[in-house]
Amino acid sequence: MCRACETACPSGVPFGRIMEGAREELRDRDRKGGFAEALGRAALDTVAHEQRLAFFTRLTDVAHRLGLIRLGVWLGGRLGWAASLAPRSEGPAFRLGERADADVTVFAGCVMREAFGETDRATVRLLEQEGHRVSAPEEQTCCGALHVHAGEGERARELARYNIDAFSGSDAMIVANAAGCGAHLKSYGELLADDPLWAERATLFASRVRDLCEALKPRPRRASRALRVAYQDACHLAHGQRIRTQPRALLQAIEGVTLVEIADAERCCGSAGVYNLTHPEIARVLQGEKVRAILDAAPDVVVTGNPGCMLQIAAGLRARGSHLRVVHLARFLSETEALVAGDP
Repeated sequence: MCRACETACPSGVPFGRIMEGAREELRDRDRKGGFAEALGRAALDTVAHEQRLAFFTRLTDVAHRLGLIRLGVWLGGRLGWAASLAPRSEGPAFRLGERADADVTVFAGCVMREAFGETDRATVRLLEQEGHRVSAPEEQTCCGALHVHAGEGERARELARYNIDAFSGSDAMIVANAAGCGAHLKSYGELLADDPLWAERATLFASRVRDLCEALKPRPRRASRALRVAYQDACHLAHGQRIRTQPRALLQAIEGVTLVEIADAERCCGSAGVYNLTHPEIARVLQGEKVRAILDAAPDVVVTGNPGCMLQIAAGLRARGSHLRVVHLARFLSETEALVAGDP
């Protein structure tokens, strides 16, 4: 589901949508029940339920503080692999808030909102610096990308309807800061194409969605010291949304930043939605290739636009004994000086 085949295909075949449909069909045919399926369903239900996700995020933070995550990694196996990817909260969760005069709305995400709250706050700051009046509709929920990746198409369509309703109060641009979320939000028209009551609304919603780097203009900023920055192309940004030049232009506008390219930059890091959990062996190989390419480029910091990529690459760097920082584009643009100084 990295969708690199879409970039390579001269006929423009929408492999991503085809594969999502196939996964849903296979899921419907092969519902065996049992503990594994119940666990998978519970995980998907958690990301779409704010209170449960908040509780899980707090548990993960406690596990990090007590050293349980390190213990899990040391034990190895599938448990150790999953533990290596467990997020540690950047800070307090991002709180939604609406304003009647907004000309931009923010899709805050689910994991982004809880575990990457500072990235969401940085997103709002950047948009306000552009002169926008920013709102974050309070009824929004999980985009459903992980559900459609797992073959849970009906639940994904249900979540899409919730979000379309949540953002229906205006025709303002909808800004997403997670590549996977943005790619899926832009596909709502296709997702609900067969629903006569929602197809038109879904297409209109999708036309309003922009990635953060599409909504920002390059502007002069200054790093506190010279920095070599490696930009990691998230697959759902480069292949899913055809966005490559905009984030690089934003980084190159920063005085003191030298953008260094990594070998085979558009190759997947192995995260790919839930792929790193369902196919850990292959995901680990892809992770190793990506980490080697990054280390060969010798950057001071790695910047990307997707939380899954951040967690996957950071885990791979730790496994190699590297302390190289991996940060979201929004935080890097908003807090370059603080990040260089070593703030979390």
